[in-house]
Amino acid sequence: MKKILKFLKCKDIDEVVSKIKSYEINEELEQFRELMTTIAKGNIGKKDLTTVKAKSELINYLRSDIGFKNTEEFKVIYLSSSNRLIGEETLFRGTIDRSVVYPRLIVERALKHPTKGIIFAHNHPSGDLKPSRKDIELTNELKDLLEVLDIRLLDHLIIGENDYFSFYDNGLIEH
Repeated sequence: MKKILKFLKCKDIDEVVSKIKSYEINEELEQFRELMTTIAKGNIGKKDLTTVKAKSELINYLRSDIGFKNTEEFKVIYLSSSNRLIGEETLFRGTIDRSVVYPRLIVERALKHPTKGIIFAHNHPSGDLKPSRKDIELTNELKDLLEVLDIRLLDHLIIGENDYFSFYDNGLIEH
């Protein structure tokens, strides 16, 4: 509901009703209808991810996909040797403040794709984007494991509603 109110630039449902009655937001309502149709079809962000050309596009996709979730989700994005998108999937879902990640499953899935690079992404429903000690330890463990298989961990992103944290940008992953 918070997203809807923000999208319609209203502070509460009464303001939405008032604007609808006065026809002040016809254009916004049409955009909203299109957005809701896209969500209902399950297509939000999916088309955009197949054509990622910049990190900002990936971040925008991830925000729309997991940034607003109220439980943790851990995604893996598979890339070719030329860093072209091969696929992405949510491998783990958890609770409000953690999810259990199984390195063996990540390796199995990576080997099913012609993967040369991987990006991990997970959300922090609390809004605190600072990586936990466990996030850092897991990232280092996975990086070492993937290197043995000649797969590069390019980044690990923690996604929030309005911002993100990049392990690579903050020096926690080196290439």
